[in-house]
Amino acid sequence: GSTASGMALSGGPPVAEDAGMLLLEHLNLNVLSTEVALAFYEAMGCLRDARRPMDKTLHCNCGALTQFHTPSPENEAYIGSSGAQVWRGDIELLYQDYASIAEAGRRLRLLLQDSRFEGSRLRVEEDSNSAGCLWVVGPYGNRFSLRPAAPERAAGLGPAFGERPGSAGCRVVGMGSASLQVPVGAAEAGARFYAEVLGFATRQLGPGRWAVVGGPGNVQELVLEEHEGADGKDLGEHVAIYIGDYAGCFERLLARGLVWVNPRFEHLDKSTNLKEAWHYNCFRFKDVVDPASGRKLFELEHEVRSTGHKSCPLAL
Repeated sequence: GSTASGMALSGGPPVAEDAGMLLLEHLNLNVLSTEVALAFYEAMGCLRDARRPMDKTLHCNCGALTQFHTPSPENEAYIGSSGAQVWRGDIELLYQDYASIAEAGRRLRLLLQDSRFEGSRLRVEEDSNSAGCLWVVGPYGNRFSLRPAAPERAAGLGPAFGERPGSAGCRVVGMGSASLQVPVGAAEAGARFYAEVLGFATRQLGPGRWAVVGGPGNVQELVLEEHEGADGKDLGEHVAIYIGDYAGCFERLLARGLVWVNPRFEHLDKSTNLKEAWHYNCFRFKDVVDPASGRKLFELEHEVRSTGHKSCPLAL
């Protein structure tokens, strides 16, 4: 049958029933100052994960389930010379209502008067296509779209599906989506990779635009957007996801030679076989390939976690 030949081609077990992207959980983006990052994310409505001491990498709760991780030179000296990282696309943050977006806008505009933000790239603009929504450029150049959460998205990212301790006071619902600029011709094949190798749901949004869909109630998206001039190379940034069919995904990636250990995070996880992947409840891959040809399409480090991971915020 076709499954047998497919197996022989790509290796690894077939996609299981429980496969899926359960949560697009955090983005990890280097910054030049913990203090500046904290002031910015608090103005956006996030809250510091106070369980971590201030001298550790800053984790900001973005609603009940999602986070931003922002290592600085105070945590890893090399960041001082390598610089801040800018996500290759837009990050959508969802709010309870338009009033919450307006309040975030007011808090952010106050930072424009703050000496710590002098000469930074911070900008707050009305979204000309959507009344009441905002475009925000962070101090290091990251682009955020601030939008109201439709009821089902507010529910999906709300405490009903899990609530990280200390996140209850957040004035933002969560990270709804992140778009990634990919080379021309890479979006459809990239979506096929997520569907066939990881078993994630995907849908076409438009020409050269595909969404990888997941999260509680399928309310989150990782959007692959073709861009003239995008080279697909990573900057050392990463996205963290929780997934179903954890062992199957690991085995299918391993069979393709795509499982990767990041030397930077070896103290957290260094999974090279399934036993280690279960020990750490985490593994990584970086290359997204055309599942048919194996041709590399783009790079993005994925920190892939099982629901058994000690930091999993999902109520299971």
